[in-house]
Amino acid sequence: MSDERFDLAIIGAGPAGMAAALEARRHRLHTVVLDEQSEPGGQVWRNVEAVTTRRPQDLFLFGAEYADGYPFARRFRACGADYRPGARVWQVEVAPPPSEPGPPASLALPTAGRLDTGPDDDAVHVERRHTGADRHVYFTDARGSHHVAARHVLVATGAYERPMPLPGWTLPGVLTCGAAQVMLKSAAMVPSAPVVLVGAGPLVLLLATQLLRAGVKPAAVVGTVPPANWLRAAGRLLPALLAPGYLSKGLSLIGALRRAGVPSFAAVTDLRIEGSACAEAVAFRSRGREHRIAARTVLLHQGVVPNANLWQSLGIEHYWDPGQHCFRPVVDTWGNTTIAGVLVAGDSAGIGGAEAALCAGELSGLSVAWQQRRIDTAERDRRAWLTRRALKAHWSVRPFLDRLYQPPPALRVPAGDDTIVCRCEEVTAGELRRLALTGVAGPNQMKAFSRCGMGPCQGRLCGLTVTELIASIQHRAPAEVGCYRVRAPVLPVTVGQVAGLDRMPGG
Repeated sequence: MSDERFDLAIIGAGPAGMAAALEARRHRLHTVVLDEQSEPGGQVWRNVEAVTTRRPQDLFLFGAEYADGYPFARRFRACGADYRPGARVWQVEVAPPPSEPGPPASLALPTAGRLDTGPDDDAVHVERRHTGADRHVYFTDARGSHHVAARHVLVATGAYERPMPLPGWTLPGVLTCGAAQVMLKSAAMVPSAPVVLVGAGPLVLLLATQLLRAGVKPAAVVGTVPPANWLRAAGRLLPALLAPGYLSKGLSLIGALRRAGVPSFAAVTDLRIEGSACAEAVAFRSRGREHRIAARTVLLHQGVVPNANLWQSLGIEHYWDPGQHCFRPVVDTWGNTTIAGVLVAGDSAGIGGAEAALCAGELSGLSVAWQQRRIDTAERDRRAWLTRRALKAHWSVRPFLDRLYQPPPALRVPAGDDTIVCRCEEVTAGELRRLALTGVAGPNQMKAFSRCGMGPCQGRLCGLTVTELIASIQHRAPAEVGCYRVRAPVLPVTVGQVAGLDRMPGG
């Protein structure tokens, strides 16, 4: 195992990670970027280099915003960062010496559902110039197990799709919209027709349009937005209109689907996926009528949530965001967390989208350069001014989108006792509900009694559901219930891979 040392280790090569690397290299920081994928781009620009150079005829499927990722990825590759694709980070070890100052007391919980972008936290990290203590990052790739040390670590692991536990969601033929998009971008594969998209959020509209361009007309788009959400979102419409292009893009996608004659259903309830050996149909109620649509492939989506396991494993302070219905880390404008030397940027810190992630990554790179004395405060603030304005503009649409696409309670906590919540251990909602009635303190005690959350995904697919289920049964706030206690390794790793390290964590 090598003992390489860097100024900055970035985990994730999506928009936030690449932007941070570009900024860090601009200030001559020795930077390593570790990413699971084989090419840079994250989910939004997944496989953009291969599509642009080897499948240029497919670029029209994904639109101009996707094509914009190619020159950005090329800039990233040329910036001089040590880019390591196929690297699966399974632990970050933070062990600062006793002399290192802890996080300043002024780094407090932000207002729920809002990203702080004002100038008032410029002074937060005046006392936080880095002392030089290393953070240690452990990862595996095709060549084995490795370790790097860095003065700063930036977690830019993005987001994953919110679980949507409903009857039949574990049947073969049921995927997420994100999974279908991965197949389309990575291998030009389309799902078997008839295809029904179920849920809510911008990705549902985007994927339905992309499937149309690929020659697969969806059998239906089954929308789950409750009518009350429109009323709640209306009060946030004016700020959303100031955001650059978001609403007009959504309207254009809706128009494309209508012109193509794709059937659309709104405000559906009583959703279930029917089938014996595989998915056969989607059944639901809409506008007082029962519907059943035949489907060979069902694509589910009800928004995305931060990929939190890595930063949760570090013990970073976090809070429950009632707008996005998820846990978010406590970060300041620059992405600094309550653990000195560790930053979180992009959708990992709260869902803001690709453009906001680019801005957040750039600000984090600036903060690290400042903390390591590559630039002074005046230069940092001068360079950050336009970026912070852009970030505020991109975030102005979030209150509208978060209220409009907030998943209804029935799709966050299943009403039926037979619905599986933990796919890894096949634990049902009924079993969890019975345990919640006995007074379990939270998800960690629930895990001990039921094995829920003990599988390979380590709670990614059930954690939020378990938190909200306990909260609803016990009439407690999700913040009080809490989340799974995540420990390393945060990704599955074999004993042989761990044994391949000649320095064990904490050793």
